[in-house]
Amino acid sequence: MKRSLHFTTRITSFWVLVLTLLLSQDLIAQNRQVTGIVSSQNSSERIPEATITIKNTTRVTKTDARGQFTISASPSEVLVISSVGFAPQEIKIGNSVNLTVRLADQYSDLEDVVVIGYGRMKKTDLSSSQVTVSEEDIQKTVNTTLEQALQGRAANVFVSANSGQPGSPISVNIRGINSISGNTQPLYVIDGVQVMPDNGSNGSNILAILNPDDIESMNILQGPSATAIYGSRASNGVIMITTKKGRSGKSRFSYNTFYTLQDRPEYVPTMNLQEYAIFMNEVSKNGGAIANPAFGDPSILGEGSNWQKELLTTAGMSKHQLSVSGGSDKSTYYLSGEYMNQDGIAIGSGFERYSVRLNLETQPRTWFKLGTNINASGTKENLTITNDDILNIAITQAPSVPVKNSDGSWGGPDQTQFRQTNP
Repeated sequence: MKRSLHFTTRITSFWVLVLTLLLSQDLIAQNRQVTGIVSSQNSSERIPEATITIKNTTRVTKTDARGQFTISASPSEVLVISSVGFAPQEIKIGNSVNLTVRLADQYSDLEDVVVIGYGRMKKTDLSSSQVTVSEEDIQKTVNTTLEQALQGRAANVFVSANSGQPGSPISVNIRGINSISGNTQPLYVIDGVQVMPDNGSNGSNILAILNPDDIESMNILQGPSATAIYGSRASNGVIMITTKKGRSGKSRFSYNTFYTLQDRPEYVPTMNLQEYAIFMNEVSKNGGAIANPAFGDPSILGEGSNWQKELLTTAGMSKHQLSVSGGSDKSTYYLSGEYMNQDGIAIGSGFERYSVRLNLETQPRTWFKLGTNINASGTKENLTITNDDILNIAITQAPSVPVKNSDGSWGGPDQTQFRQTNP
Protein backbone atom coordinates (compact mmCIF):
# COMPACT_ATOMS: atom_id res chain seq x y z
CA MET A 1 0.00 0.00 0.00
CA LYS A 2 2.82 2.33 0.79
CA ARG A 3 4.58 1.50 -2.49
CA SER A 4 1.40 2.14 -4.49
CA LEU A 5 0.88 5.50 -2.80
CA HIS A 6 4.49 6.45 -3.41
CA PHE A 7 4.18 5.51 -7.09
CA THR A 8 0.98 7.53 -7.49
CA THR A 9 2.60 10.56 -5.90
CA ARG A 10 5.47 10.38 -8.35
CA ILE A 11 3.10 10.22 -11.34
CA THR A 12 1.09 13.17 -10.06
CA SER A 13 4.23 15.26 -9.51
CA PHE A 14 5.41 14.45 -13.04
CA TRP A 15 2.19 15.67 -14.66
CA VAL A 16 2.14 18.80 -12.53
CA LEU A 17 5.67 19.58 -13.69
CA VAL A 18 4.74 19.01 -17.34
CA LEU A 19 1.62 21.17 -17.01
CA THR A 20 3.65 23.95 -15.37
CA LEU A 21 6.23 23.90 -18.17
CA LEU A 22 3.51 24.03 -20.82
CA LEU A 23 1.81 26.96 -19.13
CA SER A 24 5.09 28.82 -18.71
CA GLN A 25 5.95 28.26 -22.38
CA ASP A 26 2.52 29.50 -23.34
CA LEU A 27 2.96 32.63 -21.23
CA ILE A 28 6.38 33.27 -22.75
CA ALA A 29 4.91 32.88 -26.22
CA GLN A 30 2.26 35.45 -25.43
CA ASN A 31 4.75 38.25 -24.76
CA ARG A 32 5.63 39.98 -28.03
CA GLN A 33 5.99 43.37 -29.69
CA VAL A 34 3.07 44.43 -31.88
CA THR A 35 3.69 47.17 -34.45
CA GLY A 36 1.27 48.97 -36.70
CA ILE A 37 0.32 51.99 -38.79
CA VAL A 38 -2.74 54.16 -38.18
CA SER A 39 -4.18 56.15 -41.09
CA SER A 40 -7.40 57.85 -42.17
CA GLN A 41 -10.00 55.73 -43.92
CA ASN A 42 -11.04 58.57 -46.25
CA SER A 43 -7.79 60.33 -47.16
CA SER A 44 -5.30 57.50 -46.42
CA GLU A 45 -3.13 60.06 -44.58
CA ARG A 46 -1.29 58.72 -41.56
CA ILE A 47 -2.48 59.93 -38.16
CA PRO A 48 0.15 61.16 -35.65
CA GLU A 49 -0.53 61.25 -31.90
CA ALA A 50 -3.24 58.56 -32.11
CA THR A 51 -3.72 56.74 -28.79
CA ILE A 52 -3.31 52.95 -28.63
CA THR A 53 -4.51 51.34 -25.42
CA ILE A 54 -4.62 47.72 -24.27
CA LYS A 55 -8.27 47.32 -23.27
CA ASN A 56 -8.94 47.11 -19.52
CA THR A 57 -5.28 47.88 -18.72
CA THR A 58 -3.13 50.97 -18.12
CA ARG A 59 -0.73 50.16 -20.96
CA VAL A 60 -0.88 52.90 -23.56
CA THR A 61 1.24 54.41 -26.32
CA LYS A 62 0.91 56.91 -29.15
CA THR A 63 1.75 56.96 -32.85
CA ASP A 64 4.73 58.98 -34.00
CA ALA A 65 4.77 61.63 -36.75
CA ARG A 66 4.57 58.86 -39.39
CA GLY A 67 1.55 57.20 -37.77
CA GLN A 68 3.56 54.20 -36.50
CA PHE A 69 3.38 52.58 -33.08
CA THR A 70 4.88 49.70 -31.07
CA ILE A 71 3.34 48.08 -27.99
CA SER A 72 3.81 44.88 -26.00
CA ALA A 73 0.70 42.66 -25.94
CA SER A 74 -0.55 39.07 -26.00
CA PRO A 75 -2.78 37.41 -28.65
CA SER A 76 -5.82 37.37 -26.37
CA GLU A 77 -5.73 41.12 -25.68
CA VAL A 78 -7.64 43.84 -27.54
CA LEU A 79 -6.23 47.12 -28.86
CA VAL A 80 -8.32 50.28 -28.67
CA ILE A 81 -7.20 52.89 -31.23
CA SER A 82 -8.57 56.43 -30.94
CA SER A 83 -7.79 59.95 -32.14
CA VAL A 84 -9.52 63.31 -32.12
CA GLY A 85 -11.80 63.62 -35.14
CA PHE A 86 -11.98 59.85 -35.77
CA ALA A 87 -14.22 57.04 -34.55
CA PRO A 88 -12.43 54.70 -32.10
CA GLN A 89 -11.75 51.14 -33.22
CA GLU A 90 -11.11 47.89 -31.34
CA ILE A 91 -8.91 45.14 -32.77
CA LYS A 92 -8.20 41.73 -31.26
CA ILE A 93 -4.52 41.00 -31.70
CA GLY A 94 -4.63 37.25 -32.28
CA ASN A 95 -1.59 36.06 -34.22
CA SER A 96 -0.94 39.42 -35.87
CA VAL A 97 2.30 41.27 -35.18
CA ASN A 98 1.95 43.96 -37.90
CA LEU A 99 -1.33 45.85 -38.00
CA THR A 100 -2.76 48.35 -40.47
CA VAL A 101 -5.55 50.40 -38.91
CA ARG A 102 -7.85 52.80 -40.81
CA LEU A 103 -9.99 55.09 -38.70
CA ALA A 104 -13.24 56.58 -39.99
CA ASP A 105 -13.90 60.32 -39.65
CA GLN A 106 -16.18 61.38 -36.80
CA TYR A 107 -17.13 65.04 -36.74
CA SER A 108 -18.95 64.72 -33.43
CA ASP A 109 -15.49 64.79 -31.80
CA LEU A 110 -15.71 68.57 -31.75
CA GLU A 111 -16.93 68.05 -28.20
CA ASP A 112 -13.55 66.58 -27.27
CA VAL A 113 -11.33 68.39 -24.80
CA VAL A 114 -8.16 70.03 -26.11
CA VAL A 115 -5.22 71.39 -24.13
CA ILE A 116 -4.62 75.14 -24.39
CA GLY A 117 -1.69 76.32 -22.29
CA TYR A 118 -2.23 75.49 -18.65
CA GLY A 119 -5.95 74.75 -19.11
CA ARG A 120 -8.33 72.58 -21.09
CA MET A 121 -11.35 73.56 -23.16
CA LYS A 122 -13.84 72.02 -25.56
CA LYS A 123 -13.20 72.69 -29.22
CA THR A 124 -16.69 74.15 -29.61
CA ASP A 125 -15.90 76.67 -26.85
CA LEU A 126 -12.82 78.06 -28.56
CA SER A 127 -13.58 81.65 -29.57
CA SER A 128 -10.59 81.95 -31.88
CA SER A 129 -8.63 79.84 -34.34
CA GLN A 130 -5.85 77.41 -33.50
CA VAL A 131 -3.21 76.41 -36.05
CA THR A 132 -0.92 73.38 -35.65
CA VAL A 133 2.46 72.85 -37.33
CA SER A 134 3.51 69.22 -37.04
CA GLU A 135 6.93 67.57 -36.96
CA GLU A 136 6.44 66.40 -40.54
CA ASP A 137 5.86 69.99 -41.69
CA ILE A 138 9.00 71.20 -39.91
CA GLN A 139 11.21 68.56 -41.54
CA LYS A 140 10.23 69.61 -45.07
CA THR A 141 12.77 72.45 -45.04
CA VAL A 142 16.19 73.21 -43.57
CA ASN A 143 15.66 75.47 -40.55
CA THR A 144 18.35 77.21 -38.53
CA THR A 145 15.86 78.49 -35.94
CA LEU A 146 12.30 77.54 -35.05
CA GLU A 147 10.85 80.79 -36.48
CA GLN A 148 11.92 79.70 -39.96
CA ALA A 149 9.86 76.52 -39.51
CA LEU A 150 6.73 78.69 -39.14
CA GLN A 151 7.25 80.61 -42.36
CA GLY A 152 4.53 79.84 -44.88
CA ARG A 153 2.96 77.07 -42.78
CA ALA A 154 0.49 78.86 -40.51
CA ALA A 155 -2.38 81.07 -41.62
CA ASN A 156 -2.29 84.69 -40.42
CA VAL A 157 1.28 84.26 -39.15
CA PHE A 158 3.73 86.62 -40.86
CA VAL A 159 7.43 85.77 -40.59
CA SER A 160 10.11 88.17 -41.83
CA ALA A 161 13.88 88.26 -41.40
CA ASN A 162 15.39 91.42 -39.91
CA SER A 163 18.76 90.78 -41.54
CA GLY A 164 20.73 88.18 -43.42
CA GLN A 165 22.87 87.39 -40.38
CA PRO A 166 22.84 83.60 -39.66
CA GLY A 167 20.92 82.88 -36.46
CA SER A 168 19.68 86.47 -36.18
CA PRO A 169 16.26 87.32 -34.67
CA ILE A 170 13.23 86.92 -36.92
CA SER A 171 10.04 88.95 -36.54
CA VAL A 172 6.88 86.88 -36.11
CA ASN A 173 3.54 88.68 -36.16
CA ILE A 174 0.19 86.96 -35.70
CA ARG A 175 -2.59 88.79 -37.55
CA GLY A 176 -0.47 91.88 -38.06
CA ILE A 177 1.27 94.32 -35.72
CA ASN A 178 -0.78 95.15 -32.62
CA SER A 179 1.47 97.84 -31.12
CA ILE A 180 3.23 100.95 -32.42
CA SER A 181 5.96 101.32 -29.81
CA GLY A 182 5.69 98.14 -27.71
CA ASN A 183 6.78 94.57 -28.32
CA THR A 184 4.94 92.97 -31.23
CA GLN A 185 6.38 89.47 -30.83
CA PRO A 186 4.15 86.59 -29.63
CA LEU A 187 4.70 84.74 -26.37
CA TYR A 188 6.51 81.40 -26.77
CA VAL A 189 5.71 78.58 -24.35
CA ILE A 190 8.27 75.76 -24.66
CA ASP A 191 7.14 72.70 -22.66
CA GLY A 192 5.40 75.05 -20.23
CA VAL A 193 8.29 77.54 -19.96
CA GLN A 194 7.39 81.06 -21.09
CA VAL A 195 9.85 82.94 -23.34
CA MET A 196 9.20 86.49 -24.53
CA PRO A 197 11.66 87.60 -27.26
CA ASP A 198 12.14 91.24 -28.24
CA ASN A 199 11.43 92.76 -31.64
CA GLY A 200 14.75 91.60 -33.00
CA SER A 201 16.50 94.95 -32.70
CA ASN A 202 19.74 93.46 -31.38
CA GLY A 203 21.99 90.83 -32.88
CA SER A 204 21.19 87.95 -30.52
CA ASN A 205 18.25 85.58 -30.81
CA ILE A 206 17.17 83.84 -27.60
CA LEU A 207 15.10 81.30 -29.58
CA ALA A 208 18.17 80.17 -31.55
CA ILE A 209 19.20 77.92 -28.64
CA LEU A 210 16.38 75.46 -29.49
CA ASN A 211 17.02 72.75 -32.06
CA PRO A 212 14.06 72.72 -34.52
CA ASP A 213 14.46 68.95 -35.01
CA ASP A 214 13.62 68.43 -31.31
CA ILE A 215 10.16 69.97 -31.83
CA GLU A 216 7.20 67.62 -32.10
CA SER A 217 4.50 70.24 -32.75
CA MET A 218 3.78 73.96 -32.59
CA ASN A 219 0.31 75.31 -31.80
CA ILE A 220 -0.51 78.95 -32.51
CA LEU A 221 -3.18 80.40 -30.19
CA GLN A 222 -4.69 83.82 -30.76
CA GLY A 223 -7.48 85.91 -29.34
CA PRO A 224 -9.36 85.25 -26.08
CA SER A 225 -8.15 81.64 -25.88
CA ALA A 226 -4.61 82.93 -25.41
CA THR A 227 -5.20 85.98 -23.21
CA ALA A 228 -7.53 84.06 -20.88
CA ILE A 229 -4.57 81.91 -19.83
CA TYR A 230 -1.49 84.11 -20.11
CA GLY A 231 -3.00 87.58 -19.69
CA SER A 232 -1.61 90.67 -21.38
CA ARG A 233 1.62 88.91 -22.34
CA ALA A 234 -0.45 86.95 -24.87
CA SER A 235 -1.94 90.02 -26.56
CA ASN A 236 0.21 89.29 -29.63
CA GLY A 237 -0.69 85.59 -29.61
CA VAL A 238 0.92 82.49 -28.17
CA ILE A 239 3.08 79.86 -29.88
CA MET A 240 3.03 76.67 -27.83
CA ILE A 241 5.97 74.35 -28.55
CA THR A 242 6.00 70.70 -27.51
CA THR A 243 9.31 68.85 -27.78
CA LYS A 244 9.66 65.17 -28.63
CA LYS A 245 9.06 62.45 -26.05
CA GLY A 246 10.02 58.78 -25.98
CA ARG A 247 7.66 55.97 -26.98
CA SER A 248 7.26 52.62 -25.32
CA GLY A 249 8.98 49.74 -27.06
CA LYS A 250 12.46 49.01 -28.34
CA SER A 251 15.11 51.72 -28.33
CA ARG A 252 15.19 53.75 -31.54
CA PHE A 253 18.41 55.29 -32.75
CA SER A 254 18.44 58.04 -35.35
CA TYR A 255 21.30 59.93 -36.99
CA ASN A 256 20.64 62.83 -39.35
CA THR A 257 23.20 64.87 -41.21
CA PHE A 258 23.25 67.24 -44.15
CA TYR A 259 25.53 69.66 -45.93
CA THR A 260 24.22 72.40 -48.18
CA LEU A 261 25.57 75.44 -49.99
CA GLN A 262 24.00 78.88 -49.69
CA ASP A 263 24.38 80.90 -52.87
CA ARG A 264 25.12 84.59 -52.77
CA PRO A 265 22.43 87.02 -53.99
CA GLU A 266 22.56 88.69 -57.39
CA TYR A 267 24.89 91.66 -57.48
CA VAL A 268 23.29 95.10 -57.49
CA PRO A 269 24.46 96.92 -60.67
CA THR A 270 27.06 99.56 -59.76
CA MET A 271 29.66 101.64 -61.63
CA ASN A 272 33.10 100.27 -62.34
CA LEU A 273 36.13 102.51 -61.97
CA GLN A 274 36.00 103.89 -65.55
CA GLU A 275 32.31 104.75 -65.28
CA TYR A 276 32.84 106.27 -61.85
CA ALA A 277 35.73 108.44 -63.13
CA ILE A 278 33.60 109.77 -66.02
CA PHE A 279 30.76 110.50 -63.63
CA MET A 280 32.99 112.34 -61.12
CA ASN A 281 34.59 114.39 -63.95
CA GLU A 282 31.11 115.56 -64.97
CA VAL A 283 30.33 116.41 -61.34
CA SER A 284 33.53 118.49 -61.04
CA LYS A 285 32.76 120.35 -64.32
CA ASN A 286 29.45 121.43 -62.83
CA GLY A 287 31.10 122.61 -59.63
CA GLY A 288 29.86 119.76 -57.49
CA ALA A 289 33.28 118.42 -56.46
CA ILE A 290 36.99 119.09 -56.75
CA ALA A 291 38.56 117.42 -59.80
CA ASN A 292 40.57 114.29 -59.05
CA PRO A 293 43.85 114.20 -61.03
CA ALA A 294 43.73 110.38 -61.07
CA PHE A 295 40.57 110.57 -63.20
CA GLY A 296 42.16 112.69 -65.94
CA ASP A 297 42.03 109.87 -68.52
CA PRO A 298 39.34 107.29 -67.59
CA SER A 299 40.25 105.08 -70.57
CA ILE A 300 43.47 103.92 -68.90
CA LEU A 301 41.70 102.87 -65.71
CA GLY A 302 40.71 99.30 -64.94
CA GLU A 303 37.58 97.87 -63.34
CA GLY A 304 38.49 99.05 -59.85
CA SER A 305 37.20 97.42 -56.67
CA ASN A 306 34.04 95.32 -56.93
CA TRP A 307 33.04 95.45 -53.26
CA GLN A 308 30.12 93.07 -53.59
CA LYS A 309 32.32 90.47 -55.24
CA GLU A 310 34.96 90.87 -52.52
CA LEU A 311 32.47 90.62 -49.65
CA LEU A 312 29.87 88.06 -50.75
CA THR A 313 30.62 84.39 -51.37
CA THR A 314 29.00 80.96 -51.49
CA ALA A 315 28.74 79.66 -47.92
CA GLY A 316 28.31 76.18 -46.49
CA MET A 317 25.94 74.95 -43.81
CA SER A 318 26.18 71.57 -42.07
CA LYS A 319 24.35 69.78 -39.27
CA HIS A 320 24.75 66.53 -37.33
CA GLN A 321 22.15 65.12 -34.93
CA LEU A 322 22.05 61.84 -33.00
CA SER A 323 19.00 60.84 -30.98
CA VAL A 324 17.83 57.79 -29.04
CA SER A 325 14.36 57.18 -27.62
CA GLY A 326 12.36 54.34 -26.13
CA GLY A 327 11.02 53.05 -22.86
CA SER A 328 8.48 50.77 -21.27
CA ASP A 329 4.76 51.07 -20.69
CA LYS A 330 5.44 53.15 -17.58
CA SER A 331 8.64 55.08 -18.37
CA THR A 332 9.91 56.71 -21.55
CA TYR A 333 12.98 58.71 -22.53
CA TYR A 334 14.25 60.87 -25.40
CA LEU A 335 17.89 61.97 -25.69
CA SER A 336 19.36 63.98 -28.56
CA GLY A 337 22.57 65.84 -29.34
CA GLU A 338 23.14 68.32 -32.16
CA TYR A 339 25.93 70.34 -33.75
CA MET A 340 25.15 72.95 -36.41
CA ASN A 341 27.52 75.26 -38.27
CA GLN A 342 26.30 77.90 -40.71
CA ASP A 343 28.67 80.24 -42.53
CA GLY A 344 27.24 83.54 -43.74
CA ILE A 345 27.39 84.69 -47.35
CA ALA A 346 29.19 87.78 -46.04
CA ILE A 347 32.79 86.83 -45.25
CA GLY A 348 33.35 86.68 -41.49
CA SER A 349 29.74 86.07 -40.47
CA GLY A 350 28.52 82.74 -39.10
CA PHE A 351 26.49 80.84 -36.52
CA GLU A 352 27.27 77.72 -34.48
CA ARG A 353 25.05 75.77 -32.08
CA TYR A 354 25.70 72.88 -29.70
CA SER A 355 22.66 71.42 -27.95
CA VAL A 356 21.73 68.41 -25.82
CA ARG A 357 18.14 67.57 -24.82
CA LEU A 358 16.85 64.95 -22.36
CA ASN A 359 13.11 64.36 -21.86
CA LEU A 360 12.06 61.78 -19.25
CA GLU A 361 8.57 60.63 -18.23
CA THR A 362 7.43 57.99 -15.76
CA GLN A 363 3.96 56.98 -14.59
CA PRO A 364 4.21 54.67 -11.56
CA ARG A 365 0.46 54.98 -10.92
CA THR A 366 -2.51 55.66 -13.18
CA TRP A 367 -3.15 58.91 -11.29
CA PHE A 368 0.48 60.04 -10.99
CA LYS A 369 2.90 61.07 -13.76
CA LEU A 370 6.36 62.62 -13.30
CA GLY A 371 8.46 64.16 -16.04
CA THR A 372 11.45 66.39 -16.65
CA ASN A 373 12.74 68.29 -19.69
CA ILE A 374 16.40 69.34 -19.73
CA ASN A 375 17.96 71.36 -22.54
CA ALA A 376 21.61 72.48 -22.54
CA SER A 377 22.60 74.65 -25.48
CA GLY A 378 25.37 77.00 -26.52
CA THR A 379 25.55 79.31 -29.52
CA LYS A 380 28.39 81.26 -31.12
CA GLU A 381 27.59 84.13 -33.46
CA ASN A 382 29.93 86.21 -35.60
CA LEU A 383 28.09 89.52 -36.02
CA THR A 384 29.32 91.44 -39.03
CA ILE A 385 26.29 92.30 -41.14
CA THR A 386 24.06 94.11 -38.66
CA ASN A 387 26.79 95.92 -36.71
CA ASP A 388 28.14 98.19 -39.46
CA ASP A 389 25.60 97.79 -42.27
CA ILE A 390 28.33 96.31 -44.44
CA LEU A 391 25.96 95.18 -47.20
CA ASN A 392 24.98 98.79 -47.80
CA ILE A 393 28.66 99.79 -47.66
CA ALA A 394 29.50 97.21 -50.34
CA ILE A 395 26.96 98.85 -52.64
CA THR A 396 27.79 102.53 -51.98
CA GLN A 397 31.57 102.35 -51.55
CA ALA A 398 33.51 103.97 -54.41
CA PRO A 399 35.32 101.56 -56.79
CA SER A 400 38.41 103.82 -56.57
CA VAL A 401 39.01 102.73 -52.98
CA PRO A 402 41.30 99.66 -52.88
CA VAL A 403 40.35 96.60 -50.84
CA LYS A 404 43.98 96.26 -49.73
CA ASN A 405 46.90 98.63 -49.96
CA SER A 406 50.20 97.78 -51.63
CA ASP A 407 51.75 97.01 -48.22
CA GLY A 408 49.05 94.42 -47.46
CA SER A 409 47.06 96.53 -45.01
CA TRP A 410 43.32 97.05 -45.42
CA GLY A 411 42.48 99.90 -47.74
CA GLY A 412 39.92 102.63 -47.15
CA PRO A 413 39.01 106.25 -47.89
CA ASP A 414 41.49 108.94 -46.90
CA GLN A 415 38.76 110.71 -44.95
CA THR A 416 36.14 108.64 -43.12
CA GLN A 417 34.13 111.31 -41.32
CA PHE A 418 31.54 111.48 -44.06
CA ARG A 419 32.56 108.41 -46.05
CA GLN A 420 32.07 104.69 -45.72
CA THR A 421 34.86 102.55 -44.27
CA ASN A 422 36.18 99.26 -45.55
CA PRO A 423 33.55 96.54 -44.99
